[in-house]
Amino acid sequence: MAPIDIRRCRRFVMGVLLFCLSVPSLAGALRLGVFPYFSAEQLVALHRPLKDYLAKTTGLHIRLVSAPDFRTFKRRTAEGRYDLLITAPDLGRLAEQNADYRWLGVTANRSEAVFVAPRGTDIRRLADLQSKRLALPPRLAITHQMALETLEGAGLKPGRDLAIMPRHTHDQALYAVIRADADAAAVGRPTWLRYDAPGKERLQVIGRSASIPGFALMAHSRLAPEMRERLRKALHAFAGTREGKAYFSTTGLGGVRMIEPADLALLDHYLARIQAAFEGE
Repeated sequence: MAPIDIRRCRRFVMGVLLFCLSVPSLAGALRLGVFPYFSAEQLVALHRPLKDYLAKTTGLHIRLVSAPDFRTFKRRTAEGRYDLLITAPDLGRLAEQNADYRWLGVTANRSEAVFVAPRGTDIRRLADLQSKRLALPPRLAITHQMALETLEGAGLKPGRDLAIMPRHTHDQALYAVIRADADAAAVGRPTWLRYDAPGKERLQVIGRSASIPGFALMAHSRLAPEMRERLRKALHAFAGTREGKAYFSTTGLGGVRMIEPADLALLDHYLARIQAAFEGE
């Protein structure tokens, strides 16, 4: 019997390990990264039905993950730490351009910055925000930038004509005005529609920004093309199932469609402003 070549065995084992680590389905669960527009507990509750359906349909092991804040999520996306993404459309565009992610689709809803203020106050329209305190999601959120652009279009200069109060998440911005820590808030439409905190009924809409596409649904290019195609087909089929209809109703995301050139052009309109906010953090 020939003696065992230890070095050759070690090289073989290392090769197998490196191969496994390069294939997420073999190395462990695919990481489905959800950008942190709500708390981690809320994100898991909202998006578990989608994760479970994709896992059941494709046979892949998928795990929901997020990040403590927008900046960390953006950095982890740029590093390719997520195999799959549910993210803001502008971050999806950046992920496509800079981090080798590919579009699986975009949610069918439209989003916008929704401005809200307590009923029974002197704030009934955007012009009434003069000298007021406005709570917003983080500067790195597209809703923040859409809100600032809308204020500027209304003749208000943020930081001069009104105070801007960034919060870590959309729901925290909304909660700030409920608690009277701010005079008004602007949040993304999905948050406004789905946030059920006590006191929300005392708020009213005083303005809206222009709309943008819904959430970006993406896969990293390191996943094999056939795996990405299985995920894409499962994702689009999900909207027609009973579980999918409940999911898209609960989240307010409306369904799934393919990304279109007009969507990308609209997102590109915001990229310079978003990138400036990233560099300023």
